Amino acid sequence: MNQKNSIVTIHQPTFFPWYPFFQKIEAANVFVFLTHCQFEKNGYQNRFDINKKWYTMSSKRGLIPINEKCYINPIENWKKIKTNLKRNEKISHDLLSEFDNCFSTSLCNTNIKIIKKIKNFLNIETSFMIDEKTFLKGDNRLIDICSKVEGCNQYLSGIGGKKYLDESKFKEENINIVYQKESDMIKKPILEYLSEKY
Repeated sequence: MNQKNSIVTIHQPTFFPWYPFFQKIEAANVFVFLTHCQFEKNGYQNRFDINKKWYTMSSKRGLIPINEKCYINPIENWKKIKTNLKRNEKISHDLLSEFDNCFSTSLCNTNIKIIKKIKNFLNIETSFMIDEKTFLKGDNRLIDICSKVEGCNQYLSGIGGKKYLDESKFKEENINIVYQKESDMIKKPILEYLSEKY
């Protein structure tokens, strides 16, 4: 990417992430999918919630990297989720059908396709990349990913990053950490937000 100053943000491809996830993408020049990482049981990689009600895709057992994780019955699970979501008056029925062609047995590919489709709905121009396999961990891994983006001088982190990121390591590589501002976040489930616009 030929930019002198690039803002990079990195995240796992979760299942129908909430709207602040996409606000963070839009605030960056490059978004990197973190696919070489462990599947988190009871996390957001195969489920999402709306008003404390969970919608889950069944996946094969085992704490393996998410790029190897498989959904068990993706088409049937999605049909069931759609049926349940249609009871929510805030969700557009037509919108849900737009995602029908995103589903496959690959958790990673399914989630990435959903995120890319939502990116297009929101007219976000941020470039997407996928991470490479590495033995690096933590800050060193994030710095390595940023270093692969030409001109990267800022890493945009979620607010949770304040608890664990070592800013001095990033500064040594001339990368400044910027945190997503909670005051700017529109904390809505993405399907509710899109339904208002769809």
